[in-house]
Amino acid sequence: MMGDDLQDFLDAAAAELGVPGAVVGVVDGDREIIATTGVAAVDTGAAVTERTLFQIGSTSKTFTGTVAMHLIENGALDLDTRVVDVLPDFRLADDEALAALRIRHLLTHSGGFLGDADDHPGWDDDALARNVATFSGLPQFFAPGTIASYSNAGIRLLGRVIEKVTGETFEQAVQRIVLDPLGMSETFYFPWDVIARPHAVGHVPDADGAMTTFPHWPLTRDIAAEGGIASSVRDQLTYARFQMRGESEGATPVTEATRLLMQQPHLAAGPPIDAIGLPWLLARHGSARVVMHGGNISDTQLSEFVLAPDEDLAVTVLSNSGSGKALGTKVVDWCFTQLRGIEKSAETAELQPTERLDELVGTYDAGQWRYDVGRVDDALEFAMVLREDIAALGIPARPPLRLRVRADGALITDTDQAVGRVLGAAEGGPELLHVGMRAVRRR
Repeated sequence: MMGDDLQDFLDAAAAELGVPGAVVGVVDGDREIIATTGVAAVDTGAAVTERTLFQIGSTSKTFTGTVAMHLIENGALDLDTRVVDVLPDFRLADDEALAALRIRHLLTHSGGFLGDADDHPGWDDDALARNVATFSGLPQFFAPGTIASYSNAGIRLLGRVIEKVTGETFEQAVQRIVLDPLGMSETFYFPWDVIARPHAVGHVPDADGAMTTFPHWPLTRDIAAEGGIASSVRDQLTYARFQMRGESEGATPVTEATRLLMQQPHLAAGPPIDAIGLPWLLARHGSARVVMHGGNISDTQLSEFVLAPDEDLAVTVLSNSGSGKALGTKVVDWCFTQLRGIEKSAETAELQPTERLDELVGTYDAGQWRYDVGRVDDALEFAMVLREDIAALGIPARPPLRLRVRADGALITDTDQAVGRVLGAAEGGPELLHVGMRAVRRR
């Protein structure tokens, strides 16, 4: 009956939020639950099934991290290996940062350089190398290892390290080390593999608010390491069973000791998470310890991937519109409540004096977008403005976000959800602000 209950909840929640299609997979002890809803594309009406491929976005980073830890286990790398020793021609804008940059900094999102570097067209084998060669132009915000700031660029660089160490393309290394041993036969990096199989396309609202298909393939090969995977719910559950329990069809990609080490905190982080693993995002869901990731491809395909190892519970949600983020949150909450009786903890919301808000007003640069931050009564209003060339792709604008500043410096929504924090002077504040897991600099 619990599968029927989940199906009913998914159908209702997706309809309420206007998500065209989604699939949920749950590892609940020794049983597996899958529920699907809606369509893969509104213009074809093809139903979402257990085999429909979705772009999982940044959960791909954990595959990259698993390959890196496999190489560390086998002595080809070390957490304290200097990146420049593996890639002698690699350059950063800051020579001291380059000398200090280690593999562990890439895994823990703490390289200190701008984390959202541009991607470039091209599907040739040197796409990743060509992109990483542009990193000398990225601004250095802080010294490596000092602050956790979500870094697509850092994981991209780790992908290039993997290529150099293995002598393979990045995708070949992941296939050999992770996908084949786990038996993940419905997980792909290349669009020509995806288009030959049932797959979801992203959706955006039109001028009238109705969902329409997103007319672009938003991935390029140079972002494979940070977000390039398309996968089915069945393969995501296979991956969850390995990462949570160590189950594998073939030789395990990493040993149990390394798998557990990856899920331990290695660097403290700001809201909405507590710490960074290698490179898992670590937090709590009520009383439960969670090891998680998730992904967002241009606000058109979104995913959740949540492990609660101590509860023997895993949940993955794959969806094909921006409102899939809210759907994923609802589904994860439902699973913890209905399957384990665990509710999210309520946060206290004692606020800082409102006059402190004026110190934070300004424009903060994230590279591919900016936050225009203004004060509105007792809160700050964050307007996310995409760079013109990115907005021209048709990615929908997000509504402004109203955030208050809690007494401990956390930036919280009107529902008291912490989504960022004010940095202290020793960390670069107030010129640096931490929001969406990223440190962004005031112009």
